[in-house]
Amino acid sequence: MLKLLHQNCESNYHTNMSDLGFNKNNNSIQHVSDWFERNQCNSLLVTGLFDDIPGVSFFIKDREHRLIMVNAGFLPRLGLSQEELFGKSDFDIFPARLAEHFRRDDREIFESKKPKLNILELVFNSQGLPDWYLTNKYPLFNDRNDVIGLMGTVRPYGDGEKKELKWERDDEIGRAVNHIRNNFRGEISISDLVSISGLTHRKLHRGFVELFGIAPMQFITRTRIEAACDDLLSSTNKLSVIAKENGFYDQSSFTQLFRRQMKITPLKYRKQKGFI
Repeated sequence: MLKLLHQNCESNYHTNMSDLGFNKNNNSIQHVSDWFERNQCNSLLVTGLFDDIPGVSFFIKDREHRLIMVNAGFLPRLGLSQEELFGKSDFDIFPARLAEHFRRDDREIFESKKPKLNILELVFNSQGLPDWYLTNKYPLFNDRNDVIGLMGTVRPYGDGEKKELKWERDDEIGRAVNHIRNNFRGEISISDLVSISGLTHRKLHRGFVELFGIAPMQFITRTRIEAACDDLLSSTNKLSVIAKENGFYDQSSFTQLFRRQMKITPLKYRKQKGFI
């Protein structure tokens, strides 16, 4: 499988990447490619390096959005073997909300022939707590400069210093985000976060913008809406119930904020996905 991918992709891959501005030092890439070819070594075997990098997952998809391979560290999270995984799409593995996000990003890469970097995704773990992950995706080319798939990496959004997530650090922003993780379905005020973090309003705001690109209340709202998306597609609960269970003041407030972020109402979102 890796050999086939190598034959289809490697010969012109370094050229395509350079043409698109992915690499500033094409000579170095050429030297590496020549070395692999001269020694008849499959360059994609270096993907095994990802097995030894804590917290980093690596994957390859074809043009039909089917998974071709992932590194060994990704398999436990998916609950599948490499053989079981082969040929499955995101919709076979992940919640519909996430699969839709993944599919949209993949299409953008296929059409633009450019990478998509630092994609921030919200995933809810088995305890129902939100975890943020950072994804990078790159197109794969054949000898005719056609995009035949993509490859990418996924890692927890953190600094990786023995702890996977930044908000697990015992610092000011970390304490505030951890409070949101555990309490976003209830009432949370900025004053609560100020008290817990020990920061001023200004420093709290600046810290969230630097870390996530959004203000604290936007972070809370986005977390609640992503959780509501999962509920809309996995339950038959009324909108008023979903709104209450995810920390919104009422159904009207939920609908307004949901439409602002998702560009569609909760009911239309549910119908559009075929769950009503």
